Amino acid sequence: MKRGINDLPCIELRHPSGAQLDIYLHGAHAVSWRSADGRQNLFMSSKTDFKPGIPIRGGIPVVFPQFGDGPLPKHGFARVTGWDLLDTRVHESGYAEARLRLHETSRSLEVWPHKFSMEISFCLKPQALEVALEVTNTGEGDINFNIGLHTYFLVDDIAKVMVSGLAGAKFIDFLDSRQEETERREKITIDRETDRVYPDTPDRVLLRGIAGGRGMAIEKYGMRDIVIWNPWIEKSRRMEDFGDLDYLTMVCVETGNLRGRVTLEPDATHKSSTKFTLV
Repeated sequence: MKRGINDLPCIELRHPSGAQLDIYLHGAHAVSWRSADGRQNLFMSSKTDFKPGIPIRGGIPVVFPQFGDGPLPKHGFARVTGWDLLDTRVHESGYAEARLRLHETSRSLEVWPHKFSMEISFCLKPQALEVALEVTNTGEGDINFNIGLHTYFLVDDIAKVMVSGLAGAKFIDFLDSRQEETERREKITIDRETDRVYPDTPDRVLLRGIAGGRGMAIEKYGMRDIVIWNPWIEKSRRMEDFGDLDYLTMVCVETGNLRGRVTLEPDATHKSSTKFTLV
């Protein structure tokens, strides 16, 4: 454990191969992932604040229990709450792991009156990272929530980015009519503001064009949906915590139960994860 920006506590997870992962307890937020080749894989905004109660812009924000706008803070409160570190260790099977936990607080109960226990684990390998989420309903009634990972990838040039594996999938365009349409492209490119939710998608997509011209396989488990997001020119200028030109070097490929929600009975547990592998 170390003190990061603005003295916020930060975990440095290290793998013998040289792979590195930095996670802030604020939001259980991974802000830097360098694979064994030394390259950075996560985008961080040039203008983000590292302050309690304020979301970190970039890296891997945790979405819970709400996706997008609604009665709760945007994307929920998990990303602006301090988590507890459970442990860190290097496994004999070849990966380094960090586990963190979040549960209800008096403040969370004011906006979302439910008891829960949530764990997140980060499993780091030389060329891969797996992030697993586990939510248990510890209250007396059902709970209903969204959950996911709002992952920001660092890219060399947004004009060279392609996402494949979604041809034929349905999507909702949040910038248009929000009517369900069908993705016709084998390779999705980004040349304008993009905010699309793909419900009930295949569990594996491939992102091409991340930093260094590499590819990233994204595999999800227990997660139904994928979101592709880039704010482009005008929205980048409107966002206070986002640089005017940051849109050129990032793309979000988000995974989770984001369009649909998860319902848990008392004592029930929901497990989900996403694995990112350099290819």
